[in-house]
Amino acid sequence: MAIETADIRNAIVYRSADYSHRWYDAFGENVTKFLTEFETLDLDDTTTDPIGWTVTVVEVGDGTSNIATADLAGGAATITCAANEDDGWSMQLGPTLGECVDLSGPYYLYLSVDMASNDADQSDVLVGVAVTDTAILGGVTDGIYFRSVDASGNIMFVTEKDSIESSTVVGVMTDDAYMRCEFLVDETNVKAYVNGTLMSTTARSAATFPNNELMRLSVEFLTGEAVANVLTMKHLKMIHIR
Repeated sequence: MAIETADIRNAIVYRSADYSHRWYDAFGENVTKFLTEFETLDLDDTTTDPIGWTVTVVEVGDGTSNIATADLAGGAATITCAANEDDGWSMQLGPTLGECVDLSGPYYLYLSVDMASNDADQSDVLVGVAVTDTAILGGVTDGIYFRSVDASGNIMFVTEKDSIESSTVVGVMTDDAYMRCEFLVDETNVKAYVNGTLMSTTARSAATFPNNELMRLSVEFLTGEAVANVLTMKHLKMIHIR
């Protein structure tokens, strides 16, 4: 797949020549980014939590909720839940104060995750950007994210501002099948893609577009049953240009 460059807000963006919404990297003074294929995962020696993240763990049932690298070509990480309904793992980038995403101006934001759940309709998952919250799936006030809840494998794309959200079904998760979920915020819209196909477009002028709060990269995965369900991520990428 060919790569091209683009000059966006005085930053150089490396992106796919075939899928221009798919960004690989960016460089410039106004660029904030987090890019990982999970070929390694730095963990605290004492807590075993990933360094650089704020983590909330729920483990009422048997076993533990944790994150670890996995044996997969190219790298991957697995989040495993303890075995009680709603046990799981929540992580937001930044060890204490990590809200670095600002969409109050004509700023750009790209996010991509390639993920699969072992039991898609008995899992809750959220990946995107959101304000700081220890229970994002329980009801965050502001964010842009992909969400799926147990009893349904539907993947929703959500924009939310001041606890008012707009959501669109953009795909269906099936057991152990990887889905690449991406969104790109430009000066006009936020567009959501699943496996390279445009599935949703929301105008920045929409009442649900979160332009009045700083946000942070966020991941949450919970089991929807008394089983230690697992989410695998082959990559997690965020590029923000102010």
